[in-house]
Amino acid sequence: MKFKRVYSGAPWERLAGYCRAVKAGNTILVGGTVAFRKNGTPFKPGDAYAQTRRCLKIIEQALKQLGEDRTRIIATRMYTTNMDLLPEIARAHKAFFEGYPPTTMLLEVSRLVSPEYVIEIEAEARSGKGCGRG
Repeated sequence: MKFKRVYSGAPWERLAGYCRAVKAGNTILVGGTVAFRKNGTPFKPGDAYAQTRRCLKIIEQALKQLGEDRTRIIATRMYTTNMDLLPEIARAHKAFFEGYPPTTMLLEVSRLVSPEYVIEIEAEARSGKGCGRG
């Protein structure tokens, strides 16, 4: 089985020794993603809608590096520091996946890597090679 790894440049990748996404055969896993800017600082601290959209865009960028797009995502796992933010998180998730909804879960956790982050998302996708779209 061939493996391909991609990196996003997040400061934690080097620190913890991981990559943003790995493709193993037709399976693509995207690790926990917070809403960081290109320079590694938090994106829109405390804004659940904006952070959810940013997380999903970072995930989409990783998929594009692997030759896939958001329609290949079959599951997301989301972690928030405040379940009261569900309406904004859900609104952003729904808009991003319009027409191609994955399965999902949302859990409340006590904290993320920095207090400015209110959401972290990981995703699972399947490669289009050998798979039907839709």
